Order: sequence, then structure tokens, then C-alpha cells
Amino acid sequence: MMQDQPKDPDEPGGEAVVDLTTHLERIAAAMTAGGRPITPDAVVETARVAVPHAEHVGITLLRPKRRPRSAASTDEVPVQLDDLQFDLDEGPCLDAATGPPVIVAGDVGSDERWPLYGPRCVETSGIRSMLCLRMPLGGEDYAGMNFYSSQIDAFGDEDITAGSLLIPFAALVQQADLHHGDVDNLSTALDSSRMIGTAIGILMTTHRVREDEAFAMLRRTSMTLNRKLRDVAADVTYSGNLPEGPSSRG
Repeated sequence: MMQDQPKDPDEPGGEAVVDLTTHLERIAAAMTAGGRPITPDAVVETARVAVPHAEHVGITLLRPKRRPRSAASTDEVPVQLDDLQFDLDEGPCLDAATGPPVIVAGDVGSDERWPLYGPRCVETSGIRSMLCLRMPLGGEDYAGMNFYSSQIDAFGDEDITAGSLLIPFAALVQQADLHHGDVDNLSTALDSSRMIGTAIGILMTTHRVREDEAFAMLRRTSMTLNRKLRDVAADVTYSGNLPEGPSSRG
């Protein structure tokens, strides 16, 4: 992991772009040396250093049929403020994920766009300025990268330029991370399905019952013992019998 470099608040936009390019090259080289993937957390750390006036950075992620969440953050502030927006169902991070490509709040506490979130944001975190950039993800997934400052009117054109250059890179990293997680979840689900199928076959043979009856035995035991169905199935596969609990067909 590369070490942070001090930022000059008066750094011209051109130098900020050069600085960002350097950071991207360094982090890509560091994180891929040994086959390790670049993570969203590494991206937000780079963004905090490279975007001139950013004090905190986070990624807000929206996926179908799931509660929005913080996909990455430099510290607890973005997570805290994401949770506040999710609870209130309003805020610049939510708007940026699905709306305009760039949202700037010079003084979020008095911004009429978020009358509930703004005052609570200032009260709980001391954050006054926010810069939110939409990240283009595929399918029904949406995300935004969000920059926070305790100063009023902190973010200008140089910040937007540096952040916007980072967005395509960040989107690719986030997509890869989501794909990896989805593949892992699918693999776990398939493993569970195979385990349950094996246990059902054992119970069918041992108790001479139909498939639906064997599954009902597994399910009743899972509910009675308050254990996951997969764990009960693993016991059956290992021992040939249901764990302690009801084992009758009725």
C-alpha cells in the first residue's frame, strides 16, 4: 500500500491531474504485483490523496432488492453519513448514484435539496461540503464516489477534474469486486445445494422415504435445532444420521 503524500490546497488543476495519474500508476503496480486484485478500498484511499480538498472518501452502492451500503470508505465518516442517508431516504450520495454525473454541495447544512439530511450531516459529522460523482456500473447496479470536507465551498473545478478522471478506473474496480463476490456467493450456494442433495439421498436410503419426505425431515430438524439447513445436511453426510432432534417421518 502506498503512503499518503501531502496535498497542497492551492495546487492548480493541471498538477492535480498529473498527481492523480502518478497515484493510479503506483497503486496499480503495487496492488497487482503478486497477483492481488485492486480493491475499492485502495481506490478511495488514492482518491483521498489525489483529489485536492477531499478529507474523506467513500463509495455508495445500490443493488436491486438490497439495502444500499457503503462499498468502500477511507474511514468511518462516509459510512456514518451513508447510513444517515439510507435511514432518511435522501442525500447527495443517493442522488449521484442514480442521477446527475456530478453533484456539488457547497454547504450541505443549508442546501434545500436535502432538508432532512443536511442539518443532521453537519450536526453529527461536521461535514459541510460534498462532491458526489456517479460511477457507471453495469446492469441494475448503481454507485457513486463521494468526497467530504469540513470546509464550506471546499470543492472546485480542480477537484471535479481529478475525481472525474478517477471514476472510470473506480467503476472497473468496483464491478470486478462485485463480480468476484457474486461468484463466491454462487459457489457457496452450489456447495450448499450439493450438500443438501447428498443428505437427502442418505435419508432416503436409511429411512426408506421419498425425496420430499427426506427433505421435510431435514427442514424440521433445522427449525427445531435452530441451525442452518446446510449445517444439518453436513451432519447427515458425515454421520449418516440426523443430529439430535426429531427423526421420525411424521
